[in-house]
Amino acid sequence: MAILVRILVWVVWLAGAGWFWHAGKVGTASAIAIAALSLVVFAWPHGIARRRHDELRYVDMGKEPTGYH
Repeated sequence: MAILVRILVWVVWLAGAGWFWHAGKVGTASAIAIAALSLVVFAWPHGIARRRHDELRYVDMGKEPTGYH
């Protein structure tokens, strides 16, 4: 759910930047800078606070496989 919200807010951000550019409120360079800032804010991986899941994890279920007797 959180990734969907981030994507939706990012799309709204880009649409807002495009609308401000289209309405003549900001110049082309400013609109590109706002779009680049949106990449930094929303597309940058936020893995600093999360636990890393790169390593393999094995779970011992405590049961023997069937058919090996």
